[in-house]
Amino acid sequence: MDTDKQSPGGIEAFDEVKRAIVVCAHADDMETMIGGAIAMLTARGVEIRELICTLGDLGTQDENVTHEQLAEIRRREARNGARLLGAQEVVTLDHHDGELEPTIELRAQIALYYRKWQPDTLFTFDPSWLGQVHPDHRAAGRAAIDALMPSKMRLYKPDQLKENRVVDIKRAFLFSPAQPSVFVDVTGVYDKKVAAGLAHASQFPEGSQNLDWMRDLDKAAAKQARTEGEYVEKFGVLRLW
Repeated sequence: MDTDKQSPGGIEAFDEVKRAIVVCAHADDMETMIGGAIAMLTARGVEIRELICTLGDLGTQDENVTHEQLAEIRRREARNGARLLGAQEVVTLDHHDGELEPTIELRAQIALYYRKWQPDTLFTFDPSWLGQVHPDHRAAGRAAIDALMPSKMRLYKPDQLKENRVVDIKRAFLFSPAQPSVFVDVTGVYDKKVAAGLAHASQFPEGSQNLDWMRDLDKAAAKQARTEGEYVEKFGVLRLW
């Protein structure tokens, strides 16, 4: 498993992607981190499925909302946001927000969905980036990467293989990367990214202005990429054997 420093610089880096899984920590991660790239991929006919590791049951200041109510709200928002980007399926695991750890249990849960959905490509957080201050983000990325090799092996969790088969994921694209090598101009689909982000009304109750941080990140990535586009998403790459 190597970081690919010779990857194509733009959307052509995804030319071989046919079926992808996005492993993230929270319901709005896919939309706000890589919503533009996902919209571009689904427009090409790529199958996208999302595995969310936590219930997202902490993210509210509303004293009238319980953990259970918020978790259900966020499941619904996740389905709506994914639908707007063209993703085919969303599954939310039952780990509590703010408590995610890259455990053996989480690794096995992720491996099950690799085997069930048979993706050729993984998208997840880069757990090695020191600026990845949210522990759930680091944990999701670490567990997703740790699940790659055992999910290929027939003697790993053989009970999973009664209804599924081993998987051969060829590549992983890491968002919030320590060493970006792929810069995708998403300016042309940015309205879709914003709309998908706003589907998460529990997190962005004031609407579009709550996504200014997202725009700032994507504008900064555009400057780093030295592209004419206004908004860019950036990725690190792992090529797998």
